[in-house]
Amino acid sequence: MKQKQIIILGGGASGLAAAIVAARAGRHVTLLERGDRVGRKLLATGNGRCNLANTGGYAYYGDAGFAREVLGHMPPRAVLDFFDGIGLPTRAESSGRVYPACNQAAAVLDVLRCALDASGVQVLCGTEAREISRQDGRWRVRCPQEVFTADSVIVCCGGLAGPRLGAVGSYGLLTALGCRMIPAGPALTPLETEKAPLKGLSGLRLPAVLTLCCGEGPVEAARGEVLFTDYGVSGVCAMQLARTADTLLQQGKIPRLYIDFSPSLGLGDYTQCRMEPRPPREKEPVLRDWMRRREQILPPEQALLGALPRLLREKLAHAPARELPELLCAYPLTVTGVRGYDQAQVTRGGIDCACFDPSSMQHRQLPGLYACGEILNVDGDCGGFNLQFAFATGLLAGQACGKR
Repeated sequence: MKQKQIIILGGGASGLAAAIVAARAGRHVTLLERGDRVGRKLLATGNGRCNLANTGGYAYYGDAGFAREVLGHMPPRAVLDFFDGIGLPTRAESSGRVYPACNQAAAVLDVLRCALDASGVQVLCGTEAREISRQDGRWRVRCPQEVFTADSVIVCCGGLAGPRLGAVGSYGLLTALGCRMIPAGPALTPLETEKAPLKGLSGLRLPAVLTLCCGEGPVEAARGEVLFTDYGVSGVCAMQLARTADTLLQQGKIPRLYIDFSPSLGLGDYTQCRMEPRPPREKEPVLRDWMRRREQILPPEQALLGALPRLLREKLAHAPARELPELLCAYPLTVTGVRGYDQAQVTRGGIDCACFDPSSMQHRQLPGLYACGEILNVDGDCGGFNLQFAFATGLLAGQACGKR
């Protein structure tokens, strides 16, 4: 029997996983990568540690129900079994985040490339797909150099986040075939805010709770490390809110950001549950009690000495003492925008998942056409959720092609 041919477009997380699994199932696999090498974005994930997955639950947006179905068919444990099978030991943190045991993203790419070679996958870098079409029962992929034909095509071209790492967003390959596109935007990216309240704080890093508000009440909250910059607020805590903030701005609304500094004051137990949005000033009575205790120890003008970093302490030094509790639990900023794709970790929006089968990633009306990873309308929180979805969809598509 003639060996079935598979073409995979894109050498990112989902494309590499799909290629390895399909080749191991006996298919002839050709992987076309637009850039000069595969896996460039993998090397930059998790601050160079590559947060592979998260065993702590679901945190997805866009077609979130589709993502849940995908992970029902390919759960985190199955993704980790795949890595164990190609020689990569992993370790899980108490938060559920999973990393390579050696804490190096380069090791993840090394084992994936080794598995590619061992499986006989043909990798063609510097080869960009321009068009996908169907002719005489086979799929055709037109590239500047030549036209490739195959029994199946797996589209893993990624989104728009990280253009310096080769991201271009090849959505047109699928929209030309009738797939619906959900408008894309940057997600997991820093927030831009009004500048005056931040003057002198650039470079300051500390734990905090951020609450995003619009209109009368809170919309979303996140807890973690905050980094103040010249343009606004960064750090994982702020980046988690970018999706919602950008959506509100696109609707012509003016979101407000309230920063709660109490985690820096030894009040961590009180804020442990602050992941749900709550009124920004709800801890003001607690902080007023805290201020009274501090003033029994130190002069009122030195009440924040030793409790906050110098830059923030100096910023608040001129505020009236009666206003300090409110500023400490609800320091206000107006959000004016979010940073672009060059600083975003992932793309929100993308190809509508409705026309794809979550058990195989195959198009429901176009047999032999698959789509995986960030090109789809699914994005997740920080913590390994996005890579987990990419690997899971790639593995499902590779398995399906291996059986087709």
